[in-house]
Amino acid sequence: MVVNDCAHVMEDILPHFSSDFEIQFLQRTRGLRSKTFGVLWKIAKSKGEIYHVNYALQDAYLVSKFKHLDILHCHGSDIRWTMENWKWGRIVRHNLKSAKVVLYSTPDLEEKTKSYREDAIYLPTPVKTNVFTPKVEYGKYPHAVYFKLHYEKLPMELAVLLGKHNISLDIVDRNIPYSEMPSFLSMYDIFIDRFAILSFSKTCLEAMSCRLATIDHRQIDDLSERVSWLSDIANIKKEGVTNRIFIEKNHNVELVANKLALIWKGLEKKQ
Repeated sequence: MVVNDCAHVMEDILPHFSSDFEIQFLQRTRGLRSKTFGVLWKIAKSKGEIYHVNYALQDAYLVSKFKHLDILHCHGSDIRWTMENWKWGRIVRHNLKSAKVVLYSTPDLEEKTKSYREDAIYLPTPVKTNVFTPKVEYGKYPHAVYFKLHYEKLPMELAVLLGKHNISLDIVDRNIPYSEMPSFLSMYDIFIDRFAILSFSKTCLEAMSCRLATIDHRQIDDLSERVSWLSDIANIKKEGVTNRIFIEKNHNVELVANKLALIWKGLEKKQ
């Protein structure tokens, strides 16, 4: 029984499991009723040998009380910010200690997650490389995209540098349907990721799969040199190839699904 999802991670992974597993997907919306009484009712009525819960808040807590919290899959803000929150942090910490297995999705979560669960396992964010395919055409001048974020703004220095080097920039809202994201990303040459969080976002990984170059947390202290280098389309193409290889080796959805399948099978043996 898979409960909830985050950034389409489980939606991406589940089709790649073998028929060895009979999987039910218990989903909810962000609406108040759905994420409170609605999910409580669904969990209480559900039947599963293994419960895999995404995100370390109310869903996981309800599963721990009404069923059994076998796998707690942490995805980001639940660990980065909510875990130390005076109101909700105790729920996150309770879930971390109650789960049989704890997974975390990005490297920056390791230290805080393992401060409560030393045995926590890193499960990389999956990327559908057969959907986020390499772009083929590049324009004469680079074109960059940045998604608006609620927790940070694009550095003014970066915007000035992009203009100085004739790199056009689009700043867009995060309201693009997931099904349209591959074609949308392929319209660009450079993806500008978040800087406040020291790991790649899922969208950044998908952009890398499309052979886009990136400006991300690794270059925050040296933006001038980075932008200058990316002003040459030849450098963007070169980095795009490297990025695609990195995704195929580390984030291919089939590899991630196989790793999770081994974890599930290990729990089955202990039942």
